[in-house]
Amino acid sequence: MSRRRQFREAAIPLICLVLTVLFVAAQFLATPAALGSLRLLAPAETSSPRATLEDFRNNARRATTLLMDAYHENSQEPGLFWSQSVKDKVKEAEALLARASRALDLRNIPPIELEHRRLEATLLLKEVLDRLPLPNATVIPGDEEVGKNPISSWSIPGTEIRIVRMTEGPHTGEYLFSGETVEQLGNIYRLIRDQPDVSGASADFYDFFSQSPGHLLPPKWYTLIESLPPAFLVEIEGQALWQWIGLALLVGFSCWAVLAVRRLASATARDGTGFTSLLATIVAPGAIAVACLMTVAIADYEINLTGRVNDVVGQIGQGIAYIALVVAVLKFSNGLAGQLTFSRSESIDAHLARAAVRIAGIVIGIALLIYGASYLGIPLAGLLAGLGVGGLAVALAAKPTLENFIGGLILYADRPVRVGDLCRFGSLEGRVQEIGIRSTRIRGLDRSLITIPNATFVNMNIINLTNRDRMPYVRSVGLKATDSVAIRQEVESLSSLVTKHPDIEPGSVQVRLRDVHDEEPKAEIQALIRTARWDEFLRIQQDIDLMLRDATIDPEKAENGLKEPSNVYPLKETSESEGKTSSAS
Repeated sequence: MSRRRQFREAAIPLICLVLTVLFVAAQFLATPAALGSLRLLAPAETSSPRATLEDFRNNARRATTLLMDAYHENSQEPGLFWSQSVKDKVKEAEALLARASRALDLRNIPPIELEHRRLEATLLLKEVLDRLPLPNATVIPGDEEVGKNPISSWSIPGTEIRIVRMTEGPHTGEYLFSGETVEQLGNIYRLIRDQPDVSGASADFYDFFSQSPGHLLPPKWYTLIESLPPAFLVEIEGQALWQWIGLALLVGFSCWAVLAVRRLASATARDGTGFTSLLATIVAPGAIAVACLMTVAIADYEINLTGRVNDVVGQIGQGIAYIALVVAVLKFSNGLAGQLTFSRSESIDAHLARAAVRIAGIVIGIALLIYGASYLGIPLAGLLAGLGVGGLAVALAAKPTLENFIGGLILYADRPVRVGDLCRFGSLEGRVQEIGIRSTRIRGLDRSLITIPNATFVNMNIINLTNRDRMPYVRSVGLKATDSVAIRQEVESLSSLVTKHPDIEPGSVQVRLRDVHDEEPKAEIQALIRTARWDEFLRIQQDIDLMLRDATIDPEKAENGLKEPSNVYPLKETSESEGKTSSAS
């Protein structure tokens, strides 16, 4: 084995381990816990429209003030890492933003967009409210008014921003900013962003957040971005030009890494053996999945894409990742099924084991597709209904296949024949060569290969010739005697001769006359040989035939060393198939 091949053999398991670690990191560890631990926070004040509005504004303002203070403090401190003071401010701001986000109805947001949309919608709504001339607090319905006469909703005058009372779900009875309002916040912000901030804030925090890298607070290397020429800070579709360039470089690097891994995996799958070759078949789709997940995570939490661009990148990346995972599962199950070894690889046990592995892969793949679809926001009910209708159509179209599969299960349960057995079915005979999940293959006595659907084969009268506990011995012997007394004596002599053979079943020997009126009468000998093995039967049969030949030799010619041709003739009706089987074997 060359060194290059040895390197590939050793690299594949290592790459699989690295991909697994990166997958876990991208899928479960890359999401910041800023707004994820909502259950640990005190509930927001949402008992009335006034409480919801005031509590949201107070929490959002305090959070953005803390973040800007932390940013200025961090930019003035030396080193590459945050100080403890900066970390404390960021942590407190995260808690305040999480509390503020509880005032939003986010039920219609797909899971893939939920974490980023929760933060982004909170910051957008804060900037929008800071630019709106809000009515006096006494005009907004408070706890007393709601207690006397609960209202279904309240809108900020002159806007489409509505606070509605929840009638179902875990927030029943609370007043939250409606889902429609959350969906329209991006459009509302673009219309009002140039208006002065009536709250007195000197900076647009959402603009600062969307144009800077990192999560909430920019990292230390943000100074490199700020030092770029103004052209790199131009906004295109809500993203700065440097963000578009970063996204393009990230996608290009991911594609290059996937191609490099795929090239290595293809060479190993072609030349490798055993488990390493099996792993090589799933490395390429696994690399695609991990690359997509890492691209989405870095684009979201490092490059910090926002708005619709972030949603599209996330949906495409996650969608490709789930499809790649399904392909990896199917390839792994097919490869594992192909590498399963059995004492008889053509047996129904082997076929069922391989089918079970492949079916398990298909089930896992379907489960991944359903979970991925729900995670991406595709309606699960409609998907399941479509799968049900499609499954019914497939079942109707595949009815013969299902019948054959059930027939294979019956063959597995009853085991009327096994691979290697000689059997008779209908008017045909042959040796079973392979029992599959759809059909059974039998090698005929003329060496032709007969393929029978399991649904047909299982309903036939199957005679297993191999499972006989005794082998029948049938021969016709020409008699020398001509008169009745001599014929009777010769018949008894032949019966006694065959009976004395040690491999003949006692009491099974029968000698009957045939063609008694011909010039040369014959005797038909029938007996049972005590063996179930075909090769042993042929040896014993030959031994008895030679005994009969010696008994039928003329004594005078035997003394002179001359022998006549044998008078032993096979009986056509019973031994024809046995003779053909012998030649086939």
